[in-house]
Amino acid sequence: MKAAIKTAFGQEMSLARDAYKRDQLDEAFRLLERAHILGQRYFTTHFITHWWMLKVGIRKTDWREIRGQILRIIAVIPGYLFGWVPKGNTGGADVSALKPMPIPDDLATPLKGYNVWTDVLLRVLIWAVVALLVWFGMFAWSTYVRAGETRNIVSAFDGTCSPLVGFEGPEDLVWDREAGTVYAVGGDRRSFRSGGPGRAKIWSLPMASPDLAVPNDLAPAEPEVFRSFGMDLHIDEMGTRRLFVANRPSDGHTIEVFRVTASGDLLLERTLKHPLLRNPNDLVAIGPTEALVTLDKKADAATLGEILEGARQLRTGKVLRINTETAEYVAEDLQMANGIAFSLSQRVLYVGETIAQRLSVFDYDPQTKTLSFNRHVPLETGVDNITVNPDGRVFIAGHPKLLTLAMGYQRSETSPSPSEVLVYDPSRETVERLYVNDGSEHSGGSVAIVDDASGRMLIGSAFGPHILSCEFGHAANAAL
Repeated sequence: MKAAIKTAFGQEMSLARDAYKRDQLDEAFRLLERAHILGQRYFTTHFITHWWMLKVGIRKTDWREIRGQILRIIAVIPGYLFGWVPKGNTGGADVSALKPMPIPDDLATPLKGYNVWTDVLLRVLIWAVVALLVWFGMFAWSTYVRAGETRNIVSAFDGTCSPLVGFEGPEDLVWDREAGTVYAVGGDRRSFRSGGPGRAKIWSLPMASPDLAVPNDLAPAEPEVFRSFGMDLHIDEMGTRRLFVANRPSDGHTIEVFRVTASGDLLLERTLKHPLLRNPNDLVAIGPTEALVTLDKKADAATLGEILEGARQLRTGKVLRINTETAEYVAEDLQMANGIAFSLSQRVLYVGETIAQRLSVFDYDPQTKTLSFNRHVPLETGVDNITVNPDGRVFIAGHPKLLTLAMGYQRSETSPSPSEVLVYDPSRETVERLYVNDGSEHSGGSVAIVDDASGRMLIGSAFGPHILSCEFGHAANAAL
């Protein structure tokens, strides 16, 4: 309140109170009307004038004035909130509460420059900012909750685990069951997933004795720019083995197809490329030169757009069928399409939706190479890579706290994020948690492969320095 208005209002109210005390009620009311003209823009002074007008009405037993002042006292709140009051209105029940009136000449000076619509515009801007802040707060909190950040993570595993060191960001693991070899793909993913320096690596280790593995890089010199994501193994009718690896070079994303030689080395055989291939995450090979690829989102990795796309739960994820000649979308509207895996019969395809925290299950027709949506399986974890055992059980690596991963561990090894492994049994429609860790033992768990025969499980990490090798305890091993 301006000093001039405050002084003038105080004078009118003082005179009105004195007149009220002398029982000069008409004079008191006249002075209150003048005070109302001065103070109606402000909540406290507006309320005070109507309160005193009510007191005058009660003393005079004027029921019309009493009713009018009660209504006007109530109207003080919206009038202040929205900034609109009728300029010059005297405030009594004998005039419309909405009627602008001429301002007495001796009150015009302190009210000089007063414009009702300026007040309204200011209030609109203020409430727009308040509404935006409230909306943002609700949006931020709902995102925080949906991302699992309020979940209490209690580490649990029936067995023992130890790290296999010498690896760097072993994001995906593929098991060649016939050969007994596990392939891991990774590298300095904190750097190269956002276009920085570094090159992906591919390692092999024996599933029977992974502790004896020597983490030698098998990746050949080609392609020169190799920024890996997911990987799959294809074995053709002749027994030729090929590793398909998603790659994100700056000049266009690709699928690199490496042939495994008789000596176990890798040779770049071909590169699959197409304008539709944007942000490949994981894949399953459906032939020597063809694959189904998850395209996780529209925004590039490690950008603000990626965070906002996830927070807004945009359905920009897709599944792309690509070969040496063509590419086409076979599934769309996924909330960050991530891990992908076939059932043993290759009639059922599982696709992980990280943001939606669920599996999307599709029926696959190998003749037409098309997908038909079947159902969703809710998992309550940020789904990463998926593996399927011969008995049909689906093993899912998950991130219980997605923001902790995205804003913390993805950026620094000193900000661990929880990991968990779930198993989905489609025959019983059950989901169980096999492994849960708060990040102290294993952070950013991204894939799990389970050997039922030996009771061993290997867990990769999207950014960590090791593969976790776990042996199930007696009870858990019996359950397997």
